[in-house]
Amino acid sequence: MNPKGSLRFKLTIGFITITLPLVILLIYSNFTASGSVREQAAESNKNMITLYSNQIETTLGIEANFLYDLTSHDADILSLNNMVYNSADYTLTKMRILNSLSRYNRFNNSVDIQFAYSKVNRDLVHTPIRSNSYEETMAIKQCIQDTLDRAAPDSPAFKEWMTVDCGGFYALSRIVDSGYGMYLGAWVQLDHLMIPLELIQLGGEGFSALANSEGRLLAGRFDIGGFKDPPLINSNAGYQRLKGENGTYVVVSNPIDSTDVTLIAFIPEEGMLDTIYRFRKVIIWIPLFALVLLSLYLVYLNSIILRPMNALLKGMRKLKRGDWAIRLNNTPSREFHVVTETFNDMAQQIQKLKINVYEEQIRTHKAELKHLQLQINPHFLLNSINVIYNLAQLKNFSVIQAMCLNLVKYFRFTTKTSQPFVSLSQEMEHMDSYLCIQQLRFPGRLTFRIEIEEDAKEVPIPPLIVQPFIENAIKYGFDFMENPFHIEIKAMIDADPRFCRIVIADNGCGFSDEMLDSLRSGRYFQLTNDQHLGIWNSYHRLQLLYGQAARLNFGNCDPSGALIELRIPVNFSGQSDKPQY
Repeated sequence: MNPKGSLRFKLTIGFITITLPLVILLIYSNFTASGSVREQAAESNKNMITLYSNQIETTLGIEANFLYDLTSHDADILSLNNMVYNSADYTLTKMRILNSLSRYNRFNNSVDIQFAYSKVNRDLVHTPIRSNSYEETMAIKQCIQDTLDRAAPDSPAFKEWMTVDCGGFYALSRIVDSGYGMYLGAWVQLDHLMIPLELIQLGGEGFSALANSEGRLLAGRFDIGGFKDPPLINSNAGYQRLKGENGTYVVVSNPIDSTDVTLIAFIPEEGMLDTIYRFRKVIIWIPLFALVLLSLYLVYLNSIILRPMNALLKGMRKLKRGDWAIRLNNTPSREFHVVTETFNDMAQQIQKLKINVYEEQIRTHKAELKHLQLQINPHFLLNSINVIYNLAQLKNFSVIQAMCLNLVKYFRFTTKTSQPFVSLSQEMEHMDSYLCIQQLRFPGRLTFRIEIEEDAKEVPIPPLIVQPFIENAIKYGFDFMENPFHIEIKAMIDADPRFCRIVIADNGCGFSDEMLDSLRSGRYFQLTNDQHLGIWNSYHRLQLLYGQAARLNFGNCDPSGALIELRIPVNFSGQSDKPQY
């Protein structure tokens, strides 16, 4: 026995030749160092962003305090709505309000626009609007007007600075209610609020931005980072890493209090890692070298372990699905060679055993089916002889002659049909002969009609499969009936063309609730006594031939009578694998 050919020896040599612990240590060091630098840079920029957020908050707070102070003490604000609209006093008061706003806006230009709004008169007074075009000026004015019109008494716009979407841009708006039908407010575009943020030192390609409470960017030059679409920011995270076309960025954010926006900084990751550039360069090459060795080792493992193992698993799956002809190829490993030979021998033995068992099941099913089919002829013959006997007692010789002719015709066919299937048209001809015999037995008390579609005439069905249901209907269906007992048989192709339906209906007393429940649940067909042999026989013949493909349904007609429906496959190629009782 050569130890070098064993799987254990090959795996030992492979693991010795690989420096797996060193690679893991280097990779861990790389990630640890990079992560530490990112965290320190994120923390530093987080503090800077927090500081600038506080400055913005303070500036906006001063503006809000000015608006509150003006609404509380300015007589013009308090008295404007008491004047006649567009009167001289009204116009002069508006001008004084505008001068107050303009004077403050001139010395404190932290916002773009300050405005006063008479809700009663829908009259807007505002400081000059800074814009690049007349269209932009009108768009801003209309946006302010719409914001004021939508403002409800409980609107958040009266409590904090709210983001307003003006179509092509976003702005922050704050409204103060004087309580006398007058609103004072301030307006600043987010793009203008971003201009001082460019002074923040975020690296060569770094940039800042403003986002809403959902993390969607509203303002900022995110195109610098090569982002095709504005990225979604998670403001709850300590920091994020987002990758754009121009590199990877570490993202830190801080919400601005008294507003619904968040200040965000995008710091280039490449600039952060400059301090560990040399160390990182060495670390990068060592894992790459180790990756090449691991790749070669994986190829080695694949040839001696993984490929034979996958072949074995595939073989076992195919064997489980019933593909007994599957065989495995030999492998270089001694252990797998033994496993492969054992598997092939086992599959060959199972295949032979399965074939023998299957052939034995087929012989058993054929014998059982033949036995069930042969039970029909004596059963019908005994009933027919009993009818002739009764007619002989009545000395009705003409009827006996007609009945004997029908019996000769009937049994001439049964002696010629040893095959397991006949056409549906032939079966219906036999049912016609049988019902004619029953009409002779019960003159004037029995009528019938047989309908068969042209497409269904050549459908193969088991011989004498319908007769037991007709026998059962005549035996139990029309006792004590005043009107003639009528049986109707219809054969047609089902809505699903793969199946043929045979419907047997009568106008008799129908099934009792107890019998109907027993038939539908299948308990009736589990009985082994000799009562009602015909229906029991037909059910089990269908199960042996078709398995679950055939259906046998029982019900009652409205207002009375029994209803039986057989659903049989049209194209039947052989016996079912396993009968389901």
